[in-house]
Amino acid sequence: MKRNAALFLLTALLTALLMAITFSPCLAETEETGNTAPPRHMTLHEAVQLALKHNHNIRIAGYTVEEKQHAKEAAKSSYFPSIRNDSSFMHVTDSQLIEIKAGSLGVAGGTSIPPVNAIINQGGKDFITSGTQITQPLTTLLKIRRENDLVQAELIASRQKAQLTGNDVALAVHQVYYKILVVQAHRSATEARLKASEDLQGERVEQVKFGSTLEQDLIDSRAQFLQAKQELLTTDLQLSDLKLKLNDLTGLPLTTSLDLDPAVPEFQETCPRAECVSAAMASHPEVLAARAEVQKAEAAVRLAKTDMWVPDVEAVARYSHQENVPFLARNFGTFGVHFGYDVFDSGRKKATVHERQAQLSQAKENLAKLTDEVELEVETAYNKLDRTHQMLKVSEEVVALRDESNRVMQQKLLQGAALNSQAANASAQQYDAKALLLQSQLDFLQANDELLNAIGRTPE
Repeated sequence: MKRNAALFLLTALLTALLMAITFSPCLAETEETGNTAPPRHMTLHEAVQLALKHNHNIRIAGYTVEEKQHAKEAAKSSYFPSIRNDSSFMHVTDSQLIEIKAGSLGVAGGTSIPPVNAIINQGGKDFITSGTQITQPLTTLLKIRRENDLVQAELIASRQKAQLTGNDVALAVHQVYYKILVVQAHRSATEARLKASEDLQGERVEQVKFGSTLEQDLIDSRAQFLQAKQELLTTDLQLSDLKLKLNDLTGLPLTTSLDLDPAVPEFQETCPRAECVSAAMASHPEVLAARAEVQKAEAAVRLAKTDMWVPDVEAVARYSHQENVPFLARNFGTFGVHFGYDVFDSGRKKATVHERQAQLSQAKENLAKLTDEVELEVETAYNKLDRTHQMLKVSEEVVALRDESNRVMQQKLLQGAALNSQAANASAQQYDAKALLLQSQLDFLQANDELLNAIGRTPE
């Protein structure tokens, strides 16, 4: 009696859980009716192009390149003369007076010059000065050249980092796209298992009625059905998350409904292992960016050394205008050379040279580190390509066996020698095998994409 009561209670709980799982998607679909829009059909190539155009990280990297380009233009402008105007209006509380004694300038015809003491004011209390000066650097051109080398290296590094960002985003789009296709295939296989579980449960109900099986078997069949239903819900949730991620990568609104084209580019033969490593060393954006950083550090060292011993010599020419300034003409010109040199700076320039040399050592070490990492990445990707190729062959053999098994089971079903649940289970296993084959195919293509990315190319 206790055993039967426990079985009845377990049956009731499983039935309630089944009803909750069954009706919750229906309620959600009812709520979302009216908000659905026709899905947007998208191919893999279109997804990559959208990401390269609209992805936030790629746009930020592009703006960084633009920033460095303008910085280079600003540094280049230092080669040429600069023209500057300085103007001022001043008011003084008092001015200097000059007193000329009577007759101090001489006597003419018996009359003293001046006849009486005279007081002359030097200028006025309000005066205006305005001057326009053109300056051409001379010895400073050596420093300007070093600065231009530095910003040129920064520009090259920013371009390579932008290329690296584009490659990474394109690879991420490929990965998410492939995952969505795989999850969709697994969903079809899960639906087939769900149907097989439903058929099995119906057969168990009839068998329990006729006493040909135990009620425990019926409970097991219901549990299998619930597990398949739970797996279907989990797959739907995973599929929804992946599509949200793909929308974010491509710059589309997150609520965009997607219909992905299952056709993907065919596998293309890659280079031999040694050639792939050499290509990565020559063209990988991260390695090229690290080399640009070394060039930047070398330019910074040269600039610091030049600043130690090269004085600042500039040729200047100035045209000035003044009002009420004593002892100066109203309009006059000034020409000359300006010389400036730090006689003593408490070791600041020498310390700067040592700092730049330390930065150069860091940049070289970072280049060596990234070179090793890229080589390791190429080797890892190549090994993965070999493994996935072997897995693809195994998956093809499994699909062939499952196809034959399903064919035999369907024939038995027509002959009455097999149950509907057995035929449905054979079909579900066939769907599983095809889903695994698709996953193996896409894993193989993804491994090829990762190899292209490791070499420094953009997966298309």
